[in-house]
Amino acid sequence: MRSRLTLPQAVLALFIFMMLFPSKAHAVQVHGPPEGFVVHMMGHIFFTSALIFLIYILHKYPLDNRPAWKYFKISIFFWLIWNLDTFMVHILSVRLPKEAIATGSHLIHSKLRGPFDMERLIFYFGKFDHFLCVPAMYCLAMSLKDFCKRVEKHLQTVGSDEHVI
Repeated sequence: MRSRLTLPQAVLALFIFMMLFPSKAHAVQVHGPPEGFVVHMMGHIFFTSALIFLIYILHKYPLDNRPAWKYFKISIFFWLIWNLDTFMVHILSVRLPKEAIATGSHLIHSKLRGPFDMERLIFYFGKFDHFLCVPAMYCLAMSLKDFCKRVEKHLQTVGSDEHVI
């Protein structure tokens, strides 16, 4: 008797085949200036708009003061500041002359050249955006963790017959 592959088994086999015999990925489609930059900046604008709308909704219709929502609000705040910082750095990277940044073989080897005016210093310190996005990710993870605990606790008290959506 011949058994047939199930869909998950076929997907897994395809995934393993692709990992063992890779070819060109074509996953990134680079657009030359100015289209790629404009679309990227539009993404930042839409993300900022969505965060501001979310802050407005959570302020106008507060849900509760449990830790999950507190962490979520802090996460939104950090994402908003990160997004504004990144938007500003992108604008400054276009404004700076090409010779202002010496690029090395790797990003870590890139250097900012003088004269160090206010614009270049803001660009330099703005590049430390991980000090904003890492706390945002941490607070979001803590929020989701607390949401999951609350759902599990609710499922245990309700019983296994009912489901929470």
